[in-house]
Amino acid sequence: MKKATILLFAAAATAGTLFTSCNKDYNCVCRLNGTETNSYSVRAKTQNEAEDKCNERQTALGTTYQCAIE
Repeated sequence: MKKATILLFAAAATAGTLFTSCNKDYNCVCRLNGTETNSYSVRAKTQNEAEDKCNERQTALGTTYQCAIE
């Protein structure tokens, strides 16, 4: 019984590790009229997801910035 519990726990821990996606940090740079105004880190699973999060920052206080992952 003790071996079965240990094996079950080990299998669950291994499965959890295998199915967990890793997030990566991407650098989002925002520019206004070609001049860099802000740069910050975006944590996402894919570059497309990071670009979406970066694009959400393009408008602030009525000003439109050009933001992109670099």
